[in-house]
Amino acid sequence: MHPQNPYPPPPGLVAPLGPPQRVPAGARTTAVVLLGAALVGLSTFGGYEVARNGGGRLQVLLWFLPAIACLVALTTLLQDTVYSVRSDGWVLEGTGLLGRQGIDLTRLISVTSTATGRAVQLVLRDDVAGVTVDANGLRKAGPAVLDVVGRAVWAGQEQGRYVVPRAAAGVWGMPTRPDAPATGRTGTAGKALAVVGLLLVGTVVGVVLALA
Repeated sequence: MHPQNPYPPPPGLVAPLGPPQRVPAGARTTAVVLLGAALVGLSTFGGYEVARNGGGRLQVLLWFLPAIACLVALTTLLQDTVYSVRSDGWVLEGTGLLGRQGIDLTRLISVTSTATGRAVQLVLRDDVAGVTVDANGLRKAGPAVLDVVGRAVWAGQEQGRYVVPRAAAGVWGMPTRPDAPATGRTGTAGKALAVVGLLLVGTVVGVVLALA
């Protein structure tokens, strides 16, 4: 049981979750290395087959489908993306590529976001780890979960730990500070570019091998 949560949760929240579950650093590093190697290998295969055998758009897609699946998995892992979120009022937890993982909402140190059209991804970090969750995922978890996360986000700003970006504030209709950035620095762009770079490297290697 969370030390600050000795009572049953309000309606809409789950029973006390205890300390947030974390992904072991060793397991995460191993998964990143394996997925990175698989991405390069599969994209090499795709590039080789396309350069050697050609084919229409559908055939090219089929050659690269395993590499694309690996790319999505690696991106999800690097960004700590979680789905099926839930909360007991203190811990926010979801399912990531390596299982359940969460953060302590009372110890938030960073709130940033990315926005693509109307879709907003929230990147929430406590003093140990972080999670990326889609704003619609929070809404689907229920009004109570959306409310408790919003209150935690607001409290962190009020205590001077960070400034909530405008895109994140818009999820709850919060007033924004004059110095609020549009989204904040999430670091996701650099990670996405690195993953795409692996895909391109593998593809080029495959093409070179096919033409050699």
